[in-house]
Amino acid sequence: MSCHENEHEHGPKIEAGQILNPDCFPPPNELVCIQVPKVFDQVALRECVTQCVKIKRCGPEGHGPIVFEGITDFDIVEVKVISKTESLSRPGFKKLKLFVKIAFKIHYSVGGHHETEYDEAAFNLTVNEIYCPSCVAQVGVIKAPEHHCDHEHQKTLDVDGTLIKVEALAEAFNDAVCQETGVLTFDIGAFFIVKCECIVQLLIPAYGYCPVPPEQINPANLNCRIFNDRTRTPFPTKFFPDQKWNPLDRNE
Repeated sequence: MSCHENEHEHGPKIEAGQILNPDCFPPPNELVCIQVPKVFDQVALRECVTQCVKIKRCGPEGHGPIVFEGITDFDIVEVKVISKTESLSRPGFKKLKLFVKIAFKIHYSVGGHHETEYDEAAFNLTVNEIYCPSCVAQVGVIKAPEHHCDHEHQKTLDVDGTLIKVEALAEAFNDAVCQETGVLTFDIGAFFIVKCECIVQLLIPAYGYCPVPPEQINPANLNCRIFNDRTRTPFPTKFFPDQKWNPLDRNE
């Protein structure tokens, strides 16, 4: 399919998502300086641990058979850099020893009564070599007081300004239940990606601000009739400030 077959009256629609024909898009209309955590290097590794959990037999049906139903809601709750060793032959490269804790829910039934327990698995990871240079500038940001439910726990800021970020995909298998003792054993296998990041400024080509998406159609509320009338109060399209113009780009 050619570019012209995909284009409408004003050319291809520019929005977020995968593209099949990048040659059909026009050149970017601006250069943008953004501040982002840049991934300098990343390493993939796997680890497996065995868990043993004593099932709690509760209620009037607590003496029935134990049936394991599965494990869900894996979540990284702690990441610690135990040690960071500089490479003797490659500047900027380091050897890392990490402690990662993953929490999850165990679902089972005792005598037909469904129960859920929370448990955690600890992983000790060793990254043999990763390019993790020290950040030149330190970034200071005013933040609101952190709460216990903060979801930034999957990464840790080191003293040299680098961010060690850990991502994981985990699954439980090899489960077995001892009916006499009430002990559930299973293995947890996890695939990890360890990243070394640093907050930097990047100059990237862009198409300007992201367009405002189409408004979702909901049943109109009886209140605020003028506001809910889309013909009298259309959805605003200006969600961002005006872009700074580059004076070097003006035609003399």
